[in-house]
Amino acid sequence: MNIVALYIEMSLFTKRNIILIFAAAIIACNATILGQTRAETGEGNDVFKVIVTLFGMTNSTKDVLTLVNVQDQTKIKLYNADNPENAGLNKVSYTMTFPGIQVQDGEQYTVCTMTTENFEMHCDKGKNSPLNRPEFVDVDLSGSSANGEKKKD
Repeated sequence: MNIVALYIEMSLFTKRNIILIFAAAIIACNATILGQTRAETGEGNDVFKVIVTLFGMTNSTKDVLTLVNVQDQTKIKLYNADNPENAGLNKVSYTMTFPGIQVQDGEQYTVCTMTTENFEMHCDKGKNSPLNRPEFVDVDLSGSSANGEKKKD
């Protein structure tokens, strides 16, 4: 006897129970999968944050690529000068989060910027402060960085 014929011969009570069991199984499977999925929030005790502020932008500023490297992780952000949301801005800030890594006090991180105007990479090295706050790096696109010595790498 095939499954369709068996289903037709079942009582209404049995059919309803089978459907409820399948629905409960589907809900239980999805609930355990969704409970394990978590997005990166950038919050918590073991999240290292670097806030990069690009300033000194003009109407002629080209696209700017910003790279932040901490330990073995690198985050990249592109400032697109043609983006209508950026029109008229003379500065923009990015928060780069590095969840799940332990950065010790005084440990070094690197922030590099490169513009499409000249394709030269300028890097600033900073050290993690002992304070429980994000690290701040200001990059003047018209000159040197406000956070120390400017290096070409």
